[in-house]
Amino acid sequence: MTKRIVVLGSTGSVGRSVLDVVSHYTEHFEIVGLAARSRTSLLREQCAAHPGAKFVVQDAAAHRRVVEDNPELASRSVSDGREPFVRLIEETKPDLLVNCLVGFVGLKPTLAALEIGVPVALANKEAIVTGGELVINASKRSGAPVIPIDSEHVAISQCLKGSQTADVKKVYLTASGGALRDRAPEEMSDVRVEDVLDHPTWNMGNKITVDSATLLNKGFEVIEAHWLFDLPLETIEVVIHPQSIIHCLVEFKDNSILAQMGFPDMRLPVLYALTYPDRVATDLAPSVVTDFPELTLTRVDERRYPCLSLALRAAENGGNVPAILNSANEIAVGAFLASKIPFSKIYEIIETAVNHIPPSEIRSFEDVLEADRATRAYIKEEFGL
Repeated sequence: MTKRIVVLGSTGSVGRSVLDVVSHYTEHFEIVGLAARSRTSLLREQCAAHPGAKFVVQDAAAHRRVVEDNPELASRSVSDGREPFVRLIEETKPDLLVNCLVGFVGLKPTLAALEIGVPVALANKEAIVTGGELVINASKRSGAPVIPIDSEHVAISQCLKGSQTADVKKVYLTASGGALRDRAPEEMSDVRVEDVLDHPTWNMGNKITVDSATLLNKGFEVIEAHWLFDLPLETIEVVIHPQSIIHCLVEFKDNSILAQMGFPDMRLPVLYALTYPDRVATDLAPSVVTDFPELTLTRVDERRYPCLSLALRAAENGGNVPAILNSANEIAVGAFLASKIPFSKIYEIIETAVNHIPPSEIRSFEDVLEADRATRAYIKEEFGL
């Protein structure tokens, strides 16, 4: 059977990888929905490549311009109203939602899909970081699974197959270390945006590339692993692995260790997520083990990556603290990319917000929304951002 798919964030780096995989397996997949936040020119190209897909642009004015400039697309535009991503899911009723959005905006459509029984292949870290318990509970209520797309979590799921959580002694999430891994901590204040975006291994969007340089992305992934696999936080550790060949290692209580390895190409974990629980043969990004470089694993230098410690503390505190962490990071990274603040200021902004906004429980989406609102208001008042 052909799996009908909606891709949110189709114009981003992961979204493009999803569509590339689909193009190799048209007998398995059909794209029935495409969504972008603002990149309309690429979205129009994607609509042309997938003539049966409905589409939406989050920015209402940009969406109207697409329809006005391309009247042939009018019949494929989702209806007017609020929550465009949710409307796209409701109108297409896909077999699988692939959420490749960046930021807190991805939480609501994730919950909406799960509530109506649509499985979600999730590359949107922030949905789990800000509303992990809400997402997992929605999945349990409907029976629709949450399928990870991140290479690390795809790796964990494969290593854990046939094992119980109680058998796990340690899970090691690997990190490349980002573009600044060889810089001394005291040299971080004068780095340029282009320095941070020059990732040594992965080709990713700007925000996630900055998060890789601060290692906050690994803090997010620790939170994700905790919720997705019901792992105690103390069993999850981050290690530096510059070659990005090993995507995770799982150590079991009998001291045996399983590692999941592969060429660092997002299309491989995407293919696994799209075909889950099956596997299909592929010629995408073949791995030749004799061609692998020397593989090294080292502990994280906390002086170089203070944001990771901040994320782990937020994870331990729970409640709205991870949502505060996420919103503060979105603002700080956006300001850095716009050259409004130096790289070293990112940590200060996040730490200040986490320390000053009162903690509270998360019982509903509205609670997450309030944490986001309070964080943005505080940072605007405190830092003018």
